Amino acid sequence: MSFIFDSSAVFKAIKENIVEAIAGNYTLELVRYELGNILWKEHVLHGRITVVELRKLIGLVKKVFSIAEILEVGCREEEIMDVAAKLKLTFYDASFIFYAKEKELLLITEDESLASKAKNYVKALKLSNITSYGRHY
Repeated sequence: MSFIFDSSAVFKAIKENIVEAIAGNYTLELVRYELGNILWKEHVLHGRITVVELRKLIGLVKKVFSIAEILEVGCREEEIMDVAAKLKLTFYDASFIFYAKEKELLLITEDESLASKAKNYVKALKLSNITSYGRHY
């Protein structure tokens, strides 16, 4: 079974230095921008990370995008919007559920609200759960 990682799960994998768990699995191109915003906030707005730490984290983001299969919204906007409207989710969150269902992937998210809304459409797990599905890292 393969996985699709949302930005919360990718960020946790980066923070825990286990980005290898993402190798050969999926994420969306949108995650690159979400992670960029997270890192910008941590460095510029909150001052929680130094320039050196920021550069290291950016390197890990680049690594994620070099080892994962990257999906784009493509011309699926209407279908994703249908999911968003039905589940009362943002277009962003609905895109992960749409592709998880479309490609028969398990959704990996740390977002409990997203996982709860996804449960009638796809299986959603936390990053810490994926070793029980045969992934060891």
